[in-house]
Amino acid sequence: MQHNSKKKIIFVNNNLKSGGIAKALVNLINEIYTDYDITLLLFAKTGQYLSEIPDSVKIIKSNFIFELIGKSQFELKKNFFLYLIRAFLVILTKIFGFSFTIKLMLLTAKKIEHYYDYAISFHHGPQKRSFYGGCNEFVLYKIDAKQKIGFIHADYIKSGLNTKHNKKLYLKFDKIATVSNGCKNQVLMCIPEISNKMYVVKNCTNYNLINKLINEENIQFDRTFFNIITVSRLSEEKGLLRAVEVIYELIKQNYKIKYHIIGDGPLREKLIYQIKYFNLENYIYLYGNQINPYKYMKNADLFLLPSFHEAAPMVIDESIAIGLPVLTTKTISAVEMIQKPYYGWVCENSTEGIKQGIIKILNNQEELLIVKRRLKIDLNNDIAIEQFRRLING
Repeated sequence: MQHNSKKKIIFVNNNLKSGGIAKALVNLINEIYTDYDITLLLFAKTGQYLSEIPDSVKIIKSNFIFELIGKSQFELKKNFFLYLIRAFLVILTKIFGFSFTIKLMLLTAKKIEHYYDYAISFHHGPQKRSFYGGCNEFVLYKIDAKQKIGFIHADYIKSGLNTKHNKKLYLKFDKIATVSNGCKNQVLMCIPEISNKMYVVKNCTNYNLINKLINEENIQFDRTFFNIITVSRLSEEKGLLRAVEVIYELIKQNYKIKYHIIGDGPLREKLIYQIKYFNLENYIYLYGNQINPYKYMKNADLFLLPSFHEAAPMVIDESIAIGLPVLTTKTISAVEMIQKPYYGWVCENSTEGIKQGIIKILNNQEELLIVKRRLKIDLNNDIAIEQFRRLING
């Protein structure tokens, strides 16, 4: 009797902490784990999404040196020895660049024993002097596989990924996957030589989980106001400071709006200061990280994504699944995600563009209702899974 063994895939990622890349990886694994023999190598076995990995998926790690790239300086405070080593590696990276640091780190790591059909680096390379990433190098130099594939989840140019080191690595992969056509075009502007091995694989969204969590608890916003919501990491590139400025301008013009922000990050203190500076404590609310942001999103009138740059933000697909219209700044994937078909609006990527975008919606409630009706659709990951199969089968 012939034994049909499943193809072996190993995914490499730094951790499974909150964030779009980790969420996209977990969602993809949950869609395909019955069809493949999957191993997941995490530099640090940490993160809120660990519990969502199916039991049949084998989770492994490298060594304690690579664990340092999967953990933050803050997480290592209790272990002074590791804290110092990580601080030293960060300083090395600032002085000599990541390409120097990762070479030293690779000297400490053993090759993974098994042979795989596909080795997939799920996290793109870093900026020149940033201490993160390492997945590309690990897949290329420490894993034996028939095919090696690199994923890019970023605006390649605006995220600072267009470095000599990253280009050299992407030329070595058998295939490259980006999460949208916009992302793909950006990469090809920088590395046209890889056009024959480029694929688009959309992010998977966990629609079942969203449908379950959306009704978990009834959060009521004040319906006498127009409620705008943003769910994102609180960091500079997300454009939240300019969003607060826009809300201030609109309230000055007597628009009845409230703004709800879910997420956490390094910009939190600046945001708190700006909200107080504009006397907006009764109009803008910070909720911090929420395991279930969907119960808040369900009660909003509009999802706002005010980012300076994005790749293909999963929160857009999640908003569409909830039936929440989206206003996003013009980033590389915005038009293909929002306006084909028409699930919301894309505004100019500026403070004035965001302001005019919101005013247009506030002054045309009929159009908003039409968009909401269009959002009553059943969604699935069929296209994303078909794209993934095409990627690995060529």
